[in-house]
Amino acid sequence: MQNNNISGLIIGQNTIYLDKVASTNDYLRELLSNFKPLAEGTAILAGEQFQGKGQRGSTWVSEPGKNLTTSILLKPYFLSIVQQFALSATVAIAVVNWLKSKTEQDVTVKWPNDIYVGNKKIVGILIENKLKGNKIEASIVGIGININQVNFDTATTITSLAVLTNKTDYVIKHLAVELFESIQKEYNNLFNQSWQPILDRYNESLFWRDQERPFLVAGEKKTGIIKAVGIDGQLQVLIDNKLQKFNIKEISHLIS
Repeated sequence: MQNNNISGLIIGQNTIYLDKVASTNDYLRELLSNFKPLAEGTAILAGEQFQGKGQRGSTWVSEPGKNLTTSILLKPYFLSIVQQFALSATVAIAVVNWLKSKTEQDVTVKWPNDIYVGNKKIVGILIENKLKGNKIEASIVGIGININQVNFDTATTITSLAVLTNKTDYVIKHLAVELFESIQKEYNNLFNQSWQPILDRYNESLFWRDQERPFLVAGEKKTGIIKAVGIDGQLQVLIDNKLQKFNIKEISHLIS
């Protein structure tokens, strides 16, 4: 077994900058498919991503040169398959912490790992895991953050740092370094601690937690109260006085 710290890992130390790419996740996956080993912490940072992926098969559309689009290679061998969500929660917490340093507004995690400021989305995260036996061999952590973009097709549900701060000259590469440092810190915490403290902090930042809100369940509108997310990644919602658990495709928030 390796030593009990990952101090030698520096996320983003090996960063590949691309002017334009269809998907940073796909590009990193292609690099992984080569026989030459790829160092953990390798990051892809793209000026433009025109076929970015989101949760539930959605796309992440980014205005060229305006936003932070990156994918990071991690190798969380210390996590079993049943603990996959711990990595998702870790990355979400890291992004929330970083974003809180940029705005005083309320920053939360909309399950499973979109980041919201108020009722508007500012970050999308997509993690794709490669499994080996009962362990995670490699993870591609894709993150898209709206930075300098101010015009959106769905402006009522999307925001950016520029919109929040009235500043449109953020240097993307500088922000990426800060983001990598935040992820590094939380990834170290995940390695050195049990997953429970990570999950607790994730739940503390959970969007709509303990609020009576509308959801779509099996095509039917329901009113429920989010209570928590378990290590299995399932959303626990109190509906009709009964605590129910849902996977990602079984329930969705109805945000007006």
